[in-house]
Amino acid sequence: MLYGRKPRTKTPEQMIKELEFLYELGWRRSIFMVDDNFIGNKRNVKLMLKALAPWMKEKGFPFRFSTEASVDLAQDQELMDLMTACNFGAVFLGIETPDEASLTLTQKFQNNRDPLSESIHKIASSGIRVMAGFSIGFDGEKKGAGDRIVQFVENCSVPTALFSMLQALPDTALWKRLEKEGRLLAGKETANILQTTLMNFVPSRPVEDVAQEYVDAFWDLYDPQKYLDRCYRHYRILGDAPCHNDKSRGPKPKSAKEPFNWHMLKALAIVCWKQGIERKTRSTFWRYLWEMFKYNRGGVASYLTVCAQIEHILEYRLIVKAQIEALIAEEIASRVEEPEAVPLAAVAKRGNPDRPI
Repeated sequence: MLYGRKPRTKTPEQMIKELEFLYELGWRRSIFMVDDNFIGNKRNVKLMLKALAPWMKEKGFPFRFSTEASVDLAQDQELMDLMTACNFGAVFLGIETPDEASLTLTQKFQNNRDPLSESIHKIASSGIRVMAGFSIGFDGEKKGAGDRIVQFVENCSVPTALFSMLQALPDTALWKRLEKEGRLLAGKETANILQTTLMNFVPSRPVEDVAQEYVDAFWDLYDPQKYLDRCYRHYRILGDAPCHNDKSRGPKPKSAKEPFNWHMLKALAIVCWKQGIERKTRSTFWRYLWEMFKYNRGGVASYLTVCAQIEHILEYRLIVKAQIEALIAEEIASRVEEPEAVPLAAVAKRGNPDRPI
């Protein structure tokens, strides 16, 4: 709806020319192909990948690719195999919520075609690390949505779960429906996708309940031990993928040698100190690392990189908790100042007395 519905794609020649330019500039690390849905046009993306594979092999696999796609990627094994052949190592999936009723309401029908957990396992089993996005605050959402998201992430062993309160983005179907119902909050017409803000509309259940579930779930998702466990389980699945064990493909040519990176060495030292010595995760950290060397040696560097992400998130979840709880306290205080108003209407009309309810 935002961009005209029809996916616009570049030709394989355009893509390879851009990558050739990056290669000539000396870039030899990760590239994130930023696309609302990398597989929005499956025919064209397959043509691009088939052209990209020989180029990558010729250059010695100089790049590691990541992208974002819809969950129905799991239904196309040929496409996933082409991606891994081109050194795509990770994909971000907009799961949103494991609640089927909410997915139907948001018209994410592709997330309901197969059990979500089964789809995630298929993608990981094909050798592509899964990152996933979740939101809380959908209409019709039942109490305990935060706990259900945490349980889903744990069951699917997804290490990186990006979590936020739902925001209505301008001109989307959700935005137009909420605008028609008079539920958009005054002064928040542009939306804010930060994880430290409340929703920009009046939810169907008390906003303080949604916010508290959000804070609790955010805190639980990034418990150091749970996160480390998920990282290890996910990378063991990746290590068993056919693309990492198919001897008929032959070894990948080695990339051009990179200069020694002192920043990476420092990061490794921090991870080993924090998770392997300072925290209660110390025993499982070293055990998991040893198991990775035994069963998925090629994935060790990536595994440690993902393990390192928790060091940022542990600080960030303190910020999320403090700011969301402060916003809720402010919201409750404002209601006390307006005792005559119906809470739902008061929130919707605040700052715009002419807004219809």
